[in-house]
Amino acid sequence: MRNGRHLMGRWVIVDEEQFATKLHRMRASLPDEIRKAMEIQRESERYLRAAREEAQRILQEAQREAERILERARQEAERLVAENLIVQQAEQRARHIVQEAEQEAYRRRFETDAYIQQVLDRLERFARRLLSLVEEGRKELQNGG
Repeated sequence: MRNGRHLMGRWVIVDEEQFATKLHRMRASLPDEIRKAMEIQRESERYLRAAREEAQRILQEAQREAERILERARQEAERLVAENLIVQQAEQRARHIVQEAEQEAYRRRFETDAYIQQVLDRLERFARRLLSLVEEGRKELQNGG
């Protein structure tokens, strides 16, 4: 404060009422954008949490589908082996089904990773905007409001 008295180097004694008044004015003058940015941040966190939950759900669904495909492959292989004449065909078909299931699981994981990356990119852009607003607010406070 300009009207404060210096005490022992860096310490300044200030008028408490005057300080409280200035602090209240500063709080009241915060731009709506900062309040909105804080709300957007909370919303972004909810969005990211929902995206992660959705990604987890997609991965679990892909795993269940892969398990179903593998079970069908095993059942098909067992049936073919039981017939004993076409054992080689059964093994080949089972390998093909397993390979398809693995490719599908990999594809879904890749898509999920890409989706999460997009969400994180959006969140990063938001965080950078929020940081910029905070820095502007600090500069404004340092320049005397």
